[in-house]
Amino acid sequence: MTFTNEISISDITSVLSVFLVILGGVFGFHQWRNNVLLKRAGYINDLTEKIRTDKDIKDIIYFFDYDKKWYSQQFHGSGELELKVDKTLSYFSYICYLKRQKIISNREFDFFKYEVERILMNQQVQDYFYNLYHFSNKFNIPFTFKYLFEYGKKVELFDDDFFDKNAYLKNKKYHHNLNF
Repeated sequence: MTFTNEISISDITSVLSVFLVILGGVFGFHQWRNNVLLKRAGYINDLTEKIRTDKDIKDIIYFFDYDKKWYSQQFHGSGELELKVDKTLSYFSYICYLKRQKIISNREFDFFKYEVERILMNQQVQDYFYNLYHFSNKFNIPFTFKYLFEYGKKVELFDDDFFDKNAYLKNKKYHHNLNF
């Protein structure tokens, strides 16, 4: 058995070809990753822009931020206000859904965390959710703003009375505006 230490031109071209394929693969992966990151950044920008530019959402966030009174028995079936509030809460529930499904990361969710938590801490929203929660439970139907509610529950933004359907009798914070 004899071994020869000869390198042929075909061996060199084979090694160079493998090296170039690997280099091309790394470059392609790098380009693809940058493209994905750019698309994600654009998606987050689109989500935040809607909050800033959609008139209905802007108006309702203003209501929430400045503790405007809006929730009462007259709210249900009130038309425009109810639609705007539900649109806003649905939008933020969608954002919480994206977070829960890991479509947006925790770092990306940080762009929305302040608004989400301010909305959920708003007393009018909590009263509205109190009524919806107990109404949903009575009729065994899904909670309308499920992912927003679940986020608030997870970070403990609802007090113990919230889960007591008779809390409206002892806690002035809650009212009985729906049939539950």
